[in-house]
Amino acid sequence: VTGVAPRLSARRMAVWRPSAAALFVLACLVQPPLSAGIYTPPTKYLIVSNARNGTIGYVKVPEHGNFSKPRLLIDTGLGHPQGIAVDQKRQLLLVADSALRKVVSYGLSLDRDGNLQVDEQTPLADDVESRWVAVDGPGNVYFSDEMGNRLFRVSARQVLDGDSSGAEPVFPSGSAVASSVSAPGGIAVDNFYVYWANKLNGASTGTIVRSLDVAPNMTVDDSVKEAANALSFNLPKAYGVCIAIDNVYFTAPDRSVYAVKTGGGSPTMIADSLSSPRGCTWDGDSTVYVADRSAHGVFAFPGPMVSLAQADARKVVDFPDAFGVAVFSRGARGWAAPLWLLAVALSVTALS
Repeated sequence: VTGVAPRLSARRMAVWRPSAAALFVLACLVQPPLSAGIYTPPTKYLIVSNARNGTIGYVKVPEHGNFSKPRLLIDTGLGHPQGIAVDQKRQLLLVADSALRKVVSYGLSLDRDGNLQVDEQTPLADDVESRWVAVDGPGNVYFSDEMGNRLFRVSARQVLDGDSSGAEPVFPSGSAVASSVSAPGGIAVDNFYVYWANKLNGASTGTIVRSLDVAPNMTVDDSVKEAANALSFNLPKAYGVCIAIDNVYFTAPDRSVYAVKTGGGSPTMIADSLSSPRGCTWDGDSTVYVADRSAHGVFAFPGPMVSLAQADARKVVDFPDAFGVAVFSRGARGWAAPLWLLAVALSVTALS
């Protein structure tokens, strides 16, 4: 019959089945050297924005020892870059620039010598006075509009299409959640919730607030959709926000960094020896970085924490007027050892 593939006979199908001996030979051929290991640690780059002179720099994160001197990554095309974020999967650097009134992206890559580089600037949102930006796992980009008391979302599809006119409010105007947005500063997302810092009336509206991130095509009960949960009221104003597992870190205008659990609880002072902490980020492993604008550098402390407690924040990088900070990771788990284990498992199955 035309258009229908003939069914293979059992005899012909048997020819396609590899023998146990063949599988065993495959296992031996792909066996990795003992030195290869199963996991190769990623190479990490700490990216920092200078809001005063409109530049962005970076430094490679050392596996051991001290950081080297930062290198320049972007020195033209920006006016007042503040909040930055990295989309690891799509290898994009996201920048909120209040002077340009734009949120823009740059493709990230490495040259032959392992130096970080960017491609051309691509607008993601126009005519917005945004100072902070975040991105979730699927690639949706979020940013805050402090003057308009709004949070916006640009879908992953719009990012890929280069559509800079399609930013939509995360929460509809007049909704109960929208009333909990008060001059929003830093913003963070975790694929389920949106977290933001309020820079006005934080002691009453909430210093750090969390709400379910409801996409336009999702059907959710109104009682859930309209719920905003203030995680802390300890500061009238906060700046940067970042998430590390179930820890939400946020920066005070002066000196201090605090943290609270994603489910709420009492906020804990993590560090109080900084000058003007601003943006923060987690490296995906065991370190939280905080940019300090007045101390002209980036500080680091251990995180996340099972039990929130004060930590020793030490300066790791000198960087003028540091404001936004993000980590770009390159590297993946090794393939040889898992493939060898799979081949062994298949050969054992065939022999049994």
